[in-house]
Amino acid sequence: MTKTKRIKLLLYPPHPGQKELHASSARFRVAACGRRWGKTVAATNEIVKHAWEAPRTLCFWVAPVYRQSMIAFDLVRKSLPKGAVAKILTSEMRVALRNGSVIEFRSAEIPRNLRGFGIYFLVLDECAFLPKLVWEDVMRPALSDREGRALFISTPKGRNWFYSLFTRGRDAEDTNWESFTFPTSGNPFIKGEEIEEAKKDLSDQRFRQEYLAEFIDDASMVFPGVGEIIRGGLQEPVAKRSYFAGLDIARHTDYTVLTILNSTGSLVYFDRFNKCSWSMIKGRVVAALKRYNNAVVWVDSTGVGDPFLENLRRSGIDARGYAFTRLSKGPLIENLILGIEEGRIMIPHIEVLVDELMMFEKKITETGYVTYSAPSGHHDDCVVSLALALWGMRGIHVSQADFDGSGFRRF
Repeated sequence: MTKTKRIKLLLYPPHPGQKELHASSARFRVAACGRRWGKTVAATNEIVKHAWEAPRTLCFWVAPVYRQSMIAFDLVRKSLPKGAVAKILTSEMRVALRNGSVIEFRSAEIPRNLRGFGIYFLVLDECAFLPKLVWEDVMRPALSDREGRALFISTPKGRNWFYSLFTRGRDAEDTNWESFTFPTSGNPFIKGEEIEEAKKDLSDQRFRQEYLAEFIDDASMVFPGVGEIIRGGLQEPVAKRSYFAGLDIARHTDYTVLTILNSTGSLVYFDRFNKCSWSMIKGRVVAALKRYNNAVVWVDSTGVGDPFLENLRRSGIDARGYAFTRLSKGPLIENLILGIEEGRIMIPHIEVLVDELMMFEKKITETGYVTYSAPSGHHDDCVVSLALALWGMRGIHVSQADFDGSGFRRF
């Protein structure tokens, strides 16, 4: 064992929430934290740990502005034992360790200045307040050659791209990512009375965001009323009751999703899966539809969906196709928007479904068309499946002829 390895580095005694963060082995960790929870102190320990345990590596701390990075730099500079330090350049906010590793503290004010480095460990501080391109265009590629790791820490700011990262860590199948919610109350050194006083001084939304670390709905959401329709749970079929299903079939890395609504608009059945053969998908879908009183199912009949639709019909299923085009997706999604606004649909708290609804995006193209989709790197299978099921409750069979050149359905 080298001399540097024998020096034990512990910059602070962590409280229980900080211990939970440190215990995670995920490559990418996302921590939504209430104010004064202790995220900066925890993250400085993380960056020192990674730099110390991996000799001759480069680690970056990136914050929105210079002064925020300086706070972290000062914490590290003042806490490191002298035996671990080779050189500290205060003017450059650069710490060189005796094992050859270097920790640099940067601001993202000029993102191009962060290019050109191969990084082993990265902390993105107050991530919700950084431009999305800092991660996607600059820092993510910098981790690739060393298969580097990253820790994202921030107080939430609406449901921006930091929320998109957060949802990745809630997907049990995405094992490279793990997400955490740490409210201010998790810091045992902050009195409960102080938090209660802050609650009196702040609006409900501001308190929930700043102290409870909640991602609060914002005006840009496609489905702003999602929180109001979450209630109850899945339900067993009831004899003689009508059910309406929506099926989005997996393509490439997507998921097959089947949702079933009862006649009052409550989601009673939900199934999401991938990496199954066509025969397995068919068997799983047919069994569920027959169990729910031979539910009528609307299927995304685009591409592989069309032959699958015919296959379902040959199995005795009342299956109806909805062909997705540039024009036809809009009315489908807008019907779901209206259904949520009017409270005509209710869903249990199914995390993957709620997350997709929260992140779903609306964009206007250069030619003036409105498009709906999931953010880049995310899925919208659950949203489409739910929209198809709700569309089925209208009792309208949709074909390309139902749409005029403007994208609106003819009535």
